[in-house]
Amino acid sequence: MRPAGGGSRSFVFPTMGTMASLAIASHVGVETADAAARACVDSLAGDERRFSHYSDSSDIERWRRGEPIDAKALHEIRVVLDECLLLEIASDGVFSVTNPGTGRLDTAGYVKGHAIGKAAEAIRHAGVDDFSLNVGGDTYCGGQPAPDRAWRIGVAHPHRSRGVAAVVEVRDGAVATSGIAQRGDHIWHVRPSQALAPSRIVSFTVTGPDIATADAYATIGFAMGERGIAWVNAHEGFGSLAIRADGRMTGDAPGLLAG
Repeated sequence: MRPAGGGSRSFVFPTMGTMASLAIASHVGVETADAAARACVDSLAGDERRFSHYSDSSDIERWRRGEPIDAKALHEIRVVLDECLLLEIASDGVFSVTNPGTGRLDTAGYVKGHAIGKAAEAIRHAGVDDFSLNVGGDTYCGGQPAPDRAWRIGVAHPHRSRGVAAVVEVRDGAVATSGIAQRGDHIWHVRPSQALAPSRIVSFTVTGPDIATADAYATIGFAMGERGIAWVNAHEGFGSLAIRADGRMTGDAPGLLAG
């Protein structure tokens, strides 16, 4: 973990196979900010040890093989699987916890958002309410960076490296994006029988009150294509921004500003 530049106190560190950045409002004391950053890193590292499908020693891989794991780990795995099942039902199978290519259990479509949400709780427990946590392009913002200001989160441009297509102002909420800039031009959570023709939508962003659900909805919305816009917007508290291959944008996400 290393501090990064900027007006707020910021930290950058690797986690869950990607990079994370934590910005803490400048009014927070140095010791409190450092403690919150450590709590965040520890929380994300714990979930990586629990849910990684790339490590044979992770709790979920040991559980999948029928090996004994502690009660706390078993409870959390069951909670995540229950949430994934609810998402599968709500999306009519577009979201699935089973990788159709391998037939194996894969919680990747939900776990990152779940882990970000837990890390946000750890930051608050450490005494910091005003922060922004980004992990691999998905963000949860708590409070505000300064009085009467919202956090401003850039939506990655699907065709321009490091470009920003739009900006969303956020207070106590989440922004998650799925698309070719994040995962390539495929989402395996689409079942073969429900696969759509290549979508004109190349980026799908969801805003909402919690990051785990917003992250999953972004995956579902991108996989659904055009009908994903109405599907996400039908869920109270959530909004969307869809970017098409020709650059046109459709969105009603609260706090949406021009890029």
